[in-house]
Amino acid sequence: MTTPIGFASLGWQFYLVWAAVALSIIPCVYLFYPETTGLSVEEIDQVFIDSPSVFATVGVAEERRKQKMAAPDVPMVGDVERITEAKQKEERLEKALAESRA
Repeated sequence: MTTPIGFASLGWQFYLVWAAVALSIIPCVYLFYPETTGLSVEEIDQVFIDSPSVFATVGVAEERRKQKMAAPDVPMVGDVERITEAKQKEERLEKALAESRA
């Protein structure tokens, strides 16, 4: 527990330490927490996968939100591959089912 030690050594000035920590949270949230309004859980996951660094995540999320708002029914980057894989898997299963019935 650092608070008793801090107050014993710094007195009232230890409140300044807590104020500095509390104020540092504001820029951290602004810089590192992406806005995800309007994105599905899968799209949010893809934002974190596609961002090249921690610092680029907010920009990538904003770009995806703008893309989705501009064309809400168009698949996002990465969705095309998943849709194609799902269709191929479905076709394989249908083919196997048809073969098992024959």
